[in-house]
Amino acid sequence: MSAPPKTYRVYRFDKAPKAVTADFIKAAHDREAIAKAEALAAAKCEVWDGKRLVASLEREQPSS
Repeated sequence: MSAPPKTYRVYRFDKAPKAVTADFIKAAHDREAIAKAEALAAAKCEVWDGKRLVASLEREQPSS
């Protein structure tokens, strides 16, 4: 029997870095939440489970 999915918050940041969006995603575990956040992420994002920081992700931006 698997646990029901949890709701995680994903905060996406702009280059400043000011929080520009907050998304809610459902995932069965941290690894799934991180994978879903990576699909949403722009430059930088954080994944939160309640008051617990699950991951801070940063993607390199292509040079202009």
